[in-house]
Amino acid sequence: LRGIALLFSLLFLSACGFEPMYGAPRGTPNAAVQGMAETRIALIADRAGQELRNNLLDRMTPLGQPAKPRYELQVNLGERLDRLGIARDDTTTYGRLTINASFTLREIQSGRVLHTGQSRWSNGFTMVTSHFANLTSEQAARTRGLQEVGEDIRQQLGLYFTKPAT
Repeated sequence: LRGIALLFSLLFLSACGFEPMYGAPRGTPNAAVQGMAETRIALIADRAGQELRNNLLDRMTPLGQPAKPRYELQVNLGERLDRLGIARDDTTTYGRLTINASFTLREIQSGRVLHTGQSRWSNGFTMVTSHFANLTSEQAARTRGLQEVGEDIRQQLGLYFTKPAT
């Protein structure tokens, strides 16, 4: 009886349409991986933009920028630091860093926009009387946020590249 239930479960799950984003039959290129490998990532302004671009390069094109890219990814990055939790002596006790990114994937040859998207990340951190500790906490939050935003952009592009062409 258990064997029949297991067989039925496997047949049911195989018919549900689940397909891993980065999975492909052996010997065939994966559409998401191939699309990302053919993408040139444009420069992003400021130090945070440089850090985000490096994250994207590491995750999307680990073998290096393509020699003849088919696509170009352009990212606009913005951030806001809110100082919250004001104490009686007018010192800030809590900070919230918000990172917003909008991106555009273009086909280089035609200049046509293929996909646009946005990513947003927000996180808080405690602020203390030490200026150095506050700067360190803010930078750690920024680094985490840029990693999360980069991963979100990569996942959105992976979904774009794996969807059937219409």
